[in-house]
Amino acid sequence: MPHSQDVIIVGGGLAGLAAARTLTAHGISVLVLEREATIGGRVATDLVDGFRIDRGFQVLLDSYPEAQRVLDLAALDLRAFGSGALVRRGDGFGRVGDPWRDPLAAIATLRSGAFTPLDSWRMLRLRGRALRAVDGAGIGTDGTPTMDRLRLDGFSDGAIDRFFRPFFGGVFLDRALTSPADWFAFLFGMFATGRATLPAHGMGALPAQLAAGLPADAIRPSTSVARLTDDGVTLADGETIAAKAVLIATDAGAHATLLGRPEAEAAWSGCATLSFDAPEAPIDTPLLALAGPQERGPVHHCCVPSIVAPSYAPAGRHLVSATVVGPVTPDDAALERAARTQLGEWFGATTVAGWRLLRVSRVPYALVRAVRDEATAAALVRVAPGRYAAGDHLETPSINGALRSGRRAAEALLADWGVARRR
Repeated sequence: MPHSQDVIIVGGGLAGLAAARTLTAHGISVLVLEREATIGGRVATDLVDGFRIDRGFQVLLDSYPEAQRVLDLAALDLRAFGSGALVRRGDGFGRVGDPWRDPLAAIATLRSGAFTPLDSWRMLRLRGRALRAVDGAGIGTDGTPTMDRLRLDGFSDGAIDRFFRPFFGGVFLDRALTSPADWFAFLFGMFATGRATLPAHGMGALPAQLAAGLPADAIRPSTSVARLTDDGVTLADGETIAAKAVLIATDAGAHATLLGRPEAEAAWSGCATLSFDAPEAPIDTPLLALAGPQERGPVHHCCVPSIVAPSYAPAGRHLVSATVVGPVTPDDAALERAARTQLGEWFGATTVAGWRLLRVSRVPYALVRAVRDEATAAALVRVAPGRYAAGDHLETPSINGALRSGRRAAEALLADWGVARRR
């Protein structure tokens, strides 16, 4: 069967699109097969009544090395969250800030009740260690769980329960903080050296930008691959497509199924985000509001994306985003009631009663729990002769990991084909 293109890429998420961009930049023809009607995978934005609603709570750290390498950050028109967070205490909120960016934040942090003076000194040591980890080279060298590392570093229970557990529990989608300490250090360094941002047109702008750099006919949406063949793939409708190589850039489950390795399926962390239309913003700063350690409701954190990026909501309205981490009741009505009760305690029951629910976005497979070290990640891209693999489940569970994995797989293919890499 003649080859219709050089490489078939199964999956149109960030990893597959990054791989496609790298290959086409080197003159390799690609065909990206995406089973959904839209590209981007878990990184997507829906328009609902004029509101931009991302699939679950997501941000782009503009300090991510791979984002700086692959994306045109200026063209994304990034809007930044403030540094730090609001921490729930008693009947109100205290603020934890970054004194290296805002010297007055040190006073606010001590007043927040989350940190003791000794915790502030320990943060200085932690920040120094994290700044040495920003290149990601050390990931995989310290598998100590983050929670254990924080306790070994001497942080108080208050600092752990009021800041680290809610803030990084939201980053990891794991309040137990079981992720490796070196992965935590890398992410802490990313927050310390960069900003958490939202593209003005939503997180879906990331895959859209990557796709815009490909030939017009390089992506086929709504196309499901049933199985791999010796010289390509067979689609769910029976069509066969031949290629010199196949690059699998699916999630961990589809990856295992296509390769006939169900034992390789990864463990995942999930979340659900409730998006509300509000006449006024309950938080007037671009910060996350974190649940306290004694919270009785399901909401882990809340923010107002339209304060960060006004284009997330129509004029005169605000988008309020409340995220639940971990297993969530499948009953949307019950989840909404519980969330409204909790948020009513935060912002006032009358205020919250005036909000209109726009959507409950459930993302049961939001983040894979595995964190690969450098040697393992490099080895996993070559599956078999003529077959390659990419995805954040083969790297690190992040946008940076997805983009880097796609580039890494593409560069492995180029090396095998003797194509010189362009810098």
